[in-house]
Amino acid sequence: MKTKNILIFLAAFIFGSLITFLIIRIAGNKSAGVAAGNGHTPAMKMAKGGIMVNTAQRQLYGITVGKVKLIDIKRKIRTIGEVTYSTPLLKNITLKYGGYVKHLFVNKPGAPVYKGEPLFTVYSPELVNSENNFLLAYKNYEKLKKSNFDFGKKEAKGFLNSAAFRLKLWGITDTQINELKAGKLVLTDTTVYSPINGVLIKKNIFSGSYFNAEKLLFELADLNRVWMNIWVYEKDAAFVRKGDIVKVRFNTYPGKVFLSRVSFVYPYLSNKKRVVEVRLVFNNPEGELKPGMYGNADIFLRSKKTLAVPISSVLITGGKPIVFIYKGKGYFIPKHITIGRRADGYYPILSGLKNGERIVTSGTFLMSADSNLSQTTGSMAGMPGMSAGSNRSQTQATGSMAGMPGM
Repeated sequence: MKTKNILIFLAAFIFGSLITFLIIRIAGNKSAGVAAGNGHTPAMKMAKGGIMVNTAQRQLYGITVGKVKLIDIKRKIRTIGEVTYSTPLLKNITLKYGGYVKHLFVNKPGAPVYKGEPLFTVYSPELVNSENNFLLAYKNYEKLKKSNFDFGKKEAKGFLNSAAFRLKLWGITDTQINELKAGKLVLTDTTVYSPINGVLIKKNIFSGSYFNAEKLLFELADLNRVWMNIWVYEKDAAFVRKGDIVKVRFNTYPGKVFLSRVSFVYPYLSNKKRVVEVRLVFNNPEGELKPGMYGNADIFLRSKKTLAVPISSVLITGGKPIVFIYKGKGYFIPKHITIGRRADGYYPILSGLKNGERIVTSGTFLMSADSNLSQTTGSMAGMPGMSAGSNRSQTQATGSMAGMPGM
């Protein structure tokens, strides 16, 4: 009985040992074939000028394939700008004769002015002489027009018209000329009236001061419409066109958006800021926008069909963008391309790809890290679009990714 129990124990021990050995063997075989990121997964195999990636590796690294497409890329340029006067609505008050300021009706910069309102009165010896000449010509014509001397009447009418024309050139109105005729007296004090509705921006005269002809006396501005010059860097200037929609926000009015369109793109760079200035126009009936105010502007550029790939498709190695072209059956070929400026999550393709080509759209960096990309690109030195100078080690490729957007 004792011997029987010993035999049963030995048989059970041997059977259990065999089962344990088989389980360990099977588990070891499975772990050798599983791509689990433990450093035991076989590296991607190199092929002629490319990389072979099996289905398990594609799933492990999240490698997806998509097509190069023509898409509408939406661009937006964010910048700042300054509100300024609308040049066509500025008015400089100057006189074509010299004289003395007698009285100022508008005396404070910023004060409102209205069309036809008196601004100031002046006394000018030159103007007084011209008025005397006009009165003499007028009296002479009045005497001769009742006579039968036709030649004399024509001559007198010509002198009168010349004298009146000279007064008008000097800014004397028809009403003031009629006052001269009615009173037949020289107006020693001449009143200057506002030609627009607006505000007084600058005043260069004082009561009793002398002024020369053509000197800037008053500067007026109509603020019912204002301009805003926004600044665009050279690299973005080529994308901005007349008619592009612009949204502007001012700190003075939080939460409020002012809409406009690009009215004009200046054909030269600002010497001080080294930027291209873009003009906006705003109607400003309430006077909310004041010259000198700064605002943040978003320029929404008009989209157009562009050959492009997602930014996740592109690997920057030593400054040279690379994509992986999928040739089918797990075979991928790296290729250098030329890209434009990143926008809306895409890189425009300038050269190197065609519409409809299949490329890796995600997992590009992991593919390059797991494979020996430097050997692959080196073997493609003789292929179109590649060069021997494109050889880079894995370390260089990884380091160059540090400056990529999103890395």
